Amino acid sequence: MIAVTLALIAATATSQVPERCRVYQRAITAHAHNTFGLDAPVATLAAQIQQESSCKATAISRVGASGLAQFMPATAKDMATRYPQTLGAADPNNPAWAIAAQAIYMRELTRASHGATECDTWAFGLAAYNGGLGWVRRDQAVCLRIEGCDKARWFGHVEAHADPRRALTNIAENRGYPVRILRTLTPRYVASGYGRGVACNG
Repeated sequence: MIAVTLALIAATATSQVPERCRVYQRAITAHAHNTFGLDAPVATLAAQIQQESSCKATAISRVGASGLAQFMPATAKDMATRYPQTLGAADPNNPAWAIAAQAIYMRELTRASHGATECDTWAFGLAAYNGGLGWVRRDQAVCLRIEGCDKARWFGHVEAHADPRRALTNIAENRGYPVRILRTLTPRYVASGYGRGVACNG
């Protein structure tokens, strides 16, 4: 009975990951380990790709971002320029290029965002991926001016105090981005056998 229950749980978890996303599991795992090491949060990187493009390599956003990881042309060109040996020419519509570039970019953003916990660090990094590191810095500056707000914590702190110079729709999208990836999608990928994900409890 226990074995049957566990099998049902595993099947349910796997079904929560779209089939078109599972196609990229091996590539995401390989590039995650190459970039972050054996303890890489593969499940979180996979969850981010689902959030960005629904795992559609041909996806194009209304603002011109494209590919699995939805790189803007200028960002893709910059990444290719700075990592020519690893990435080669900018090619965001190529799944292999996009997955490799996404892992490297998230490494950069998380290193630039020192949170109180790994969850905070990745929330900052994801917010920066979505809206730009400059806005994260501005939001942290707003937090510093508010009693009880910890600029090293995202959830309930910086998250709640956005720089008002940004459009409300952009703020709402930016706040929802880390929440969905870390708290909704990452656990699904962990349960589906993608390996470790960034744990955000509460």
